[in-house]
Amino acid sequence: MFRFMIEDLHNLEYLGQTLNTQNSYQYGPVCIDKKFRGSGLLEVLFETARYEMSKRFDILVTFVNKNNPRSYTAHKRKLGLTVIKEFEFKGNEYYEFVYDVSKSVNISSEEKVFYTGKPFVCTVDYPIEYLSYEDLLDELLMEEIYADKEKNYYWTDDLSSAYYIAQAKAGFIAVTMEHENKVILAPEIQKSYAILNFKDLHISRKVKKLLKAKNLQLEIGTSFDEVQEHIKRFHSFTWLNKTYLNALKSVHDSEDTSMEIVTALIRDKGKAIAGEFGYIIGNTYTSLAAFSSREKGYENYGTAQLVLLAQHLEEKGFAFLNLGQSFMPYKIDLGAKVYERKIFLEMWKKAII
Repeated sequence: MFRFMIEDLHNLEYLGQTLNTQNSYQYGPVCIDKKFRGSGLLEVLFETARYEMSKRFDILVTFVNKNNPRSYTAHKRKLGLTVIKEFEFKGNEYYEFVYDVSKSVNISSEEKVFYTGKPFVCTVDYPIEYLSYEDLLDELLMEEIYADKEKNYYWTDDLSSAYYIAQAKAGFIAVTMEHENKVILAPEIQKSYAILNFKDLHISRKVKKLLKAKNLQLEIGTSFDEVQEHIKRFHSFTWLNKTYLNALKSVHDSEDTSMEIVTALIRDKGKAIAGEFGYIIGNTYTSLAAFSSREKGYENYGTAQLVLLAQHLEEKGFAFLNLGQSFMPYKIDLGAKVYERKIFLEMWKKAII
């Protein structure tokens, strides 16, 4: 393999140079024990070798078999190597990577991964890896992430509208976490999703009675500050904080119209009783976070708001209502079905076009 690649070096240009055995060297393979993956050991090994080899060469060259997406992910995403070409050798297909060895590894291990016990919704016992905007656009890398059933949370300090839209389109539902005393975004590619197909909508007798007696009306709008304030009061600890609210507002204010941030409310005499944040992409609606008044006389208003929302979406021709996390009983009581990640993503990609 290395002899084959050496003979092809003169066909490659990188850093303004035609590659040869004087300005480049072959790197790899590398193997990390499973229990140490994600610990930063790969970056340490790579950086040590890079530093020593940079004294003699300008460019690193290596290859990854196309049937090894884990290795592709490690080299492209974690180490920042560049794919310079694709080639075939003895019936197998490969990516050929290059790297400027004058540069240290693009992101240190300490910055890229961390452990947390409080992502606000559950305990995470694996290192949470950084997910960049470029990662979200890399189809091969995303397939590797989708296939990793052990992980669901990732993190970023990119709170731009472009990032939020990209992660949502990729099927993630983001929350916030705290890391090094600052709030960060934590996109989650959930292991399963509660999806309400409108034909399955179940309305309990109590909610039917409430809807008939009160003639409740659904208000779809942009009452961002009002709804966030109610959520903060309703939940003693919420991930939909001011930082997250500002991210939603940036999406709303952006020129990208492929995603719409909305609020859905029901009121009584002008007072918001139940409501939520959600977003629309294509023919889908995703529910983010909600509140419902605990005052006496307002029982079942939260469920009524969801029923009215589902009926509204069906009338407007939406494909389904994505309720996110599947472990909450009220979603199943409403008629939602649980879909594993792979099946959900197939549905999702068809519906957001």
